[in-house]
Amino acid sequence: MRMLEILLLVSILLQLFAAVAAINLIKRTKYNVAWIFFTIALTALCIIRWAQVFPMLGGEEWRLPPDFMAWMGVVVSLCFAIGTIFVREIFNYIDKLEYQRRLTERRILSTVLRTEEKERQRFSKELHDGLGPLLSSAKMSLSVLAKDATEQNKELFDNTISVIDEAVRAVREISNNLSPHTLKDFGLARAVRSFLNKIPSAPEGVSIDYNTNLKGERFDSEEEVILYRVVCELVNNSMRHASCSRIGVSMVLKGDILTLTYSDNGVGFDVNKLTDKGMGLSNIFSRINSLKGQFDLQSQPGKGMSATIRVNITRV
Repeated sequence: MRMLEILLLVSILLQLFAAVAAINLIKRTKYNVAWIFFTIALTALCIIRWAQVFPMLGGEEWRLPPDFMAWMGVVVSLCFAIGTIFVREIFNYIDKLEYQRRLTERRILSTVLRTEEKERQRFSKELHDGLGPLLSSAKMSLSVLAKDATEQNKELFDNTISVIDEAVRAVREISNNLSPHTLKDFGLARAVRSFLNKIPSAPEGVSIDYNTNLKGERFDSEEEVILYRVVCELVNNSMRHASCSRIGVSMVLKGDILTLTYSDNGVGFDVNKLTDKGMGLSNIFSRINSLKGQFDLQSQPGKGMSATIRVNITRV
C-alpha cells in the first residue's frame, strides 16, 4: 500500500472521529447549529476521500455525476464557513457569561461589604448607646457611695471607679473602630489621619509619614469606608507581620482618580510565593475589586513592601 493511500485512510478515520465529536457537542452548547454544519462538512469530506481511495484499494471506481465533486466541495466550504460563524457566536456567548459572572461576583461582594458595614454600625451604636451609659451610671453611683465610705473602703471605691473609666474608654475605642465617627462626620482624609495618630510613634512604636492633597472633599460613603478599611488593613498587616519601623501613606486626588500609595520598611516577602491569606491581602484585593480599582503590590524579602491603589472615586 502506497503512502498516499495510507494517508487518505488516516484522514478518513480522523474526519469520522471529528464528525462523531461534533455530534457529541451538539447538545452541549447553546449554538448547536455550528456543530451540525461541521458534522455535515466532515461527513462530506469522508465521502470525497473514500471516493478517491476506494479505486486505489482495488475497488470499482464510482460512477458519479460530472459536477458531483465540485458540488461536494461547495457544500464542504459553505458548511465550514457557516459553522465558523456560529463558533464565533459561541465565544461571544462565553464572553458574555464571563462578564455576567464577574458582574455578579462584584455585586455579591459589594452586598457583603455593605452588610458587614451595617453590622459594624449596629454593634457600634449598641456599645456606644447601650453599654456606655450603663458604665457611666455605675460610675456615678459609685462616686456617690464613695463620699460616705470609710477610709478603708475609699481606696476600693477609687480603684473600682478607675476600672470603670478604663472600661468606658475601651468601649468608646471599640465603638469608634467598628464605625469611625470621624469618617462619617469629616471624611476620608481626617479619618485616616485620626487612625494613624493613634499608633504609637518612634522610638517605642512606628514612624508614620502621611501626605495627602485632600481637604474637605467628600466621596460616596461606601467608597470612603472601603478605602478607610484598606488603609487600616495595610497598617495592621505591617504592624503584625512586617517588623517595620517606618510606614508611608499617601493619598492624592487628581480629577476623579484617587491614588493611594502605601509602603513600609519591614521584612518584606516574595509576592510570587505568597499563599498566606490570613495576612489580609485577599481581603484588600476583594475590597478594591468591588470598586473596580487597581491594586499593584510589590515586595521582596528584606526590602519592605509597597502598594499602589488607584480608584475612580465618586464625589458627592
